[in-house]
Amino acid sequence: MSSDQGIGVELTFQRASVHMVHDVKRLEDGEDLNDALLDFFVKLGQAVIPDDCQDGGLPPVAYLGSYFYGMLQKGHVSDGRIGHASVANWAKRRLGKGGLFGEQVGALAVPINEMLRDYMGRHQEKHWWLALVVNPTSGAPDAQEEKASIACLDSFARAGMRYKPPRKALKDGTVEAYTVEVTSFSRSGFVALVNFRAQGDGSLGPLMDPRKSRLQIGHVMMKDPELDLKIRNYGDHGVPGHLEGTLEFAFDSSTRIVGEYQFHYTGLGEYKPPIKLELRREPNASQLQVGKLLAGYCGKEYETNSGSGASFKDSRISDGLCLPDTPQQESAHDCGFFILEQVLRLLQLKPAALKALAKASYMELAGLPWPAQREVVKRKSKLRDITDVLFAEARKKGTGDVEALLKNNPELQKKLKLALWEGPYFARAVANWMGVDPGPLPEIPKYEFMSKASETKPAVGNEKEEEEEDDESGSSSAKSSSTSSSEKRKRKRKRDKSRSGSRKKPRKSGQEKPQKPPPPPSFTESDLQGYASKLLRQLCISYKVLPAGMVERGDLLSALVPLAKKAAPPTGNKAGTNGRAAELPSFTLTDLDTMAISQLKKYCIQYGCLPNGIVERSDLRDALMPLAKSAPKAPVGTPGTSPKTQKKELPRFTEEDLEKMKVKELKEYCLHYGRMPNGTVERTDLVKLLKPLAKVSSSGPSKTFGGGPTSYSPSPAAPQFSSFKPAPQPAKPEASGDFSLDELNKMSLKVLKNNCIKHRVMPNGPVEKCDLLKALQPFAKKK
Repeated sequence: MSSDQGIGVELTFQRASVHMVHDVKRLEDGEDLNDALLDFFVKLGQAVIPDDCQDGGLPPVAYLGSYFYGMLQKGHVSDGRIGHASVANWAKRRLGKGGLFGEQVGALAVPINEMLRDYMGRHQEKHWWLALVVNPTSGAPDAQEEKASIACLDSFARAGMRYKPPRKALKDGTVEAYTVEVTSFSRSGFVALVNFRAQGDGSLGPLMDPRKSRLQIGHVMMKDPELDLKIRNYGDHGVPGHLEGTLEFAFDSSTRIVGEYQFHYTGLGEYKPPIKLELRREPNASQLQVGKLLAGYCGKEYETNSGSGASFKDSRISDGLCLPDTPQQESAHDCGFFILEQVLRLLQLKPAALKALAKASYMELAGLPWPAQREVVKRKSKLRDITDVLFAEARKKGTGDVEALLKNNPELQKKLKLALWEGPYFARAVANWMGVDPGPLPEIPKYEFMSKASETKPAVGNEKEEEEEDDESGSSSAKSSSTSSSEKRKRKRKRDKSRSGSRKKPRKSGQEKPQKPPPPPSFTESDLQGYASKLLRQLCISYKVLPAGMVERGDLLSALVPLAKKAAPPTGNKAGTNGRAAELPSFTLTDLDTMAISQLKKYCIQYGCLPNGIVERSDLRDALMPLAKSAPKAPVGTPGTSPKTQKKELPRFTEEDLEKMKVKELKEYCLHYGRMPNGTVERTDLVKLLKPLAKVSSSGPSKTFGGGPTSYSPSPAAPQFSSFKPAPQPAKPEASGDFSLDELNKMSLKVLKNNCIKHRVMPNGPVEKCDLLKALQPFAKKK
């Protein structure tokens, strides 16, 4: 027993090994593919996918290992000819005497491990991408005008453009007071970043929400971006606004990077014309260094093995550096899986087809069916299944050598090929590009070994029960020989029925382990807005709603909002079950007009009525108005007063006084008489609102003003105020304006706003022309 404990723990194939404990867990979702698994599966693909390799030939795509490039640049060398000394025998040992320059080799695949940097040049994390040297023999002296290329197949490509002067658009295409400018645009993988600056003078109200913007490339339209603002001032009516920040759009994995984009700020048709953002990719310093090192290595390798002393033209390879658009990874862990999938597809090609790709442009290379995120996810599942099958076969045969397991085992060979190959559709696409008839497609065998393996796993416990039953039946038959054969058949049929009925239940329980369900959600939408991103992720995991791939805070909120419980409706002035009066609102409508924004937010959070998204003062006030208690009534026994006269004091200023007052005093009077408008206002607006309350004076300004509303009190004995009547409120349609419905429809936006302010019917928040027309229609003259 002790000698069998180590069997089936490690698999080996052509000096590449995979350990069941340390390496296989890297095939799970959310894990990085390590170098051992990459080398192991690439070598398996070289042995299984090409037809020539099954007969002992060389693979069309040479692969020297995941450590090859690290050893080539050992000592931070800048020339591949110098670094060749560190890897001098690698190609000869793996590919034989001809090395890279044999007729059976069409390309060299080299994994590159690059350290990514942020915009300040600081190290972030490591990233794998594939450098494909196509037709490495083109630099030989006997190669007549043959082309070579180094294709950088990167699943997390970076590209960016800065625009000087910035790209600009106007509100409705004509309003120069409202502009938006784009200063830079970049792509990092499947994410696009737009840096913008929007300004407005307040004549059309506050600035619109940038999260309504859209970004389009070709027929792909992306919306609902994430917003990160450096300057946040939306402005208001008569108040200038200024926004500056970044919009982050998430594209699909297969969306191309290079091309012309159209940016629709705040939605389609709001700002015209749509801002055109072109994006190009240029080789960075790391990619140029890769091209130089690989070209020098190929040159030194050729001169060393040829023995003729002829010089190799390194420039033919280094000058062929190209950056084709390939699908981008949607997670932070799949760069190694993308390299593996790309190599497996290239192994479908013949050497002549590979060498022909050296003549293709980066646009033609981008048109080939390279793997996308969904195909990589399927490949990971197949790799996990075939790994389990290989380990099971190793335990059964008593050896971890995959070559020995595959020998004389066509069924296992078929399973392995199906796990690494779905058919020659990539080779067919290259043949169509070359204009060559690819011939009939070979028949792809269908063998559902994955489902069979999953079905046999849960039945292990049942097999033990069956063996025990067989033992019991065998022992009982040995004890009593009088049992007839018919009774045995009946017992066997009964046992088979019990097996068929009991197999389904353990299989279900084996796949879905009973877990304690999470408690019902106790959070509301307003609670989610205040939670940290880490807590939001934990909640998504607990309730099994975590989105796939790379997620941001907005994705977590969108997944949790359907689970949030509805906030309790406002209770008004009704006491709770505990009868505590301290929880009831203690503010009035007048208090809300004078309250600071911070206090308004506190009350909204306390009573569970905080609006979602970006809110202004008017939004907070509207949310709290249903909770405000009514103003206290005047005492009944107060002589000479009534509720109307007790509610507001009579003014003691004239129009001449208003013209000389300071802005602070005007605001105090507006607050006192309940005429303070929402948002930021100018002095002229305050004077216009207070003029209907001013008393008529023929002897000049009054000598009593100047102390604000708290410095005076009405005198019942003063006869000049006994006949005071407040100005008629224009809330009734009888107080019509000096315009008709036809004139109203022809008015400009600015004139409509002035009339709304005049009649005190200006809607809150951002308004359109239709909102202003609707508010002014009751005041139009009737024909």
